[in-house]
Amino acid sequence: MSAEHSDVPEAKLEEVWTEKWGAFHCYVQGDKEKHKKVCVTFHDIGLNHSAYLKLISQPVAHGLATKMCFVHINAPGQQDNAENLKDGYVYPTMQQLADEIPYILEQLGFQQDKKHDIIGLGEGAGSNVLLRFAITHPERMQALVLLECTATSASFAEWGQEKVAAWNMDKGMNKKVENYILWHHLGNHTKEKLDVVHEYQESLYKRMNAKNLHLFIDSFINRNNILDKLDAVKIPMLLITGSQSPHLKDVDKMWSHVHNKRLSNLLKAEDVAGDIKEEDPKKLVESMTYFLQGLGLISGISMTRLGRSASLGETSRMASIETMEDQDKPRPHLVRVGSQGGHE
Repeated sequence: MSAEHSDVPEAKLEEVWTEKWGAFHCYVQGDKEKHKKVCVTFHDIGLNHSAYLKLISQPVAHGLATKMCFVHINAPGQQDNAENLKDGYVYPTMQQLADEIPYILEQLGFQQDKKHDIIGLGEGAGSNVLLRFAITHPERMQALVLLECTATSASFAEWGQEKVAAWNMDKGMNKKVENYILWHHLGNHTKEKLDVVHEYQESLYKRMNAKNLHLFIDSFINRNNILDKLDAVKIPMLLITGSQSPHLKDVDKMWSHVHNKRLSNLLKAEDVAGDIKEEDPKKLVESMTYFLQGLGLISGISMTRLGRSASLGETSRMASIETMEDQDKPRPHLVRVGSQGGHE
């Protein structure tokens, strides 16, 4: 790993305690008072805030890092080296996770009356949560960047795969769970993505709590269909999927329901199996930058042209994609906010 870049804001851990669900471990990058723009991130199953810390530390993301404050929300029990959630803990549904976001933001100092412009950045299960938040609180959200977003309920095949994978998860991570997570993120292209596979294996076996992960996966698998609620949503969206993604059809289906196509975009990234953050972070960050610049939410970020265009939807207004380089993680610091009283 390269040395940490001085212009990347340091990540500070702030635990927000909720009455129903216990602690949400959130990482804040950037100055809360200085930045009006706030990017709220939510992770997918098998991942946590670390994936976004790595993404933001990429040189190509430095422009974004200086233009806004980032708030990375971990679902309960999904942070690195988490303790087991209490016996009998009932995990929140996707909708219940979304319903906690206003309280979490308030506890972190992002009250609605301060007029912070909130941009959502989610992946998989996290995209579903942020989409629900935008549906119920459209006045809080200025734009959404959703990776591999599924707005339908789980298919029978997906539900069955998860149930098989979940056997014996109380005893720790196992090969069936690993295979399910790798399929969810990379489809059938794991042999061509060995570096990405290794990243997942390191995370699943060394940092993730298998028991807690099982609860989060089960919540995602039992999500309800919200496609019928999208027709009235006017928030600009950037939907991103890989051209080889197992969720390609689900994202296409969601795109067909997006109301505001004039201000929204669909990116189908070539040669990406499903995790653009790891497989092509340059394309992700630069697509997001152009999208937000086009909406007037950020400005003044210079980009270096690549001689390669992105594979975008027909209504896209982005002409090309730019370039960047590699990663490093800021070190977190702990600040606890909110009132204790929930489960851990």
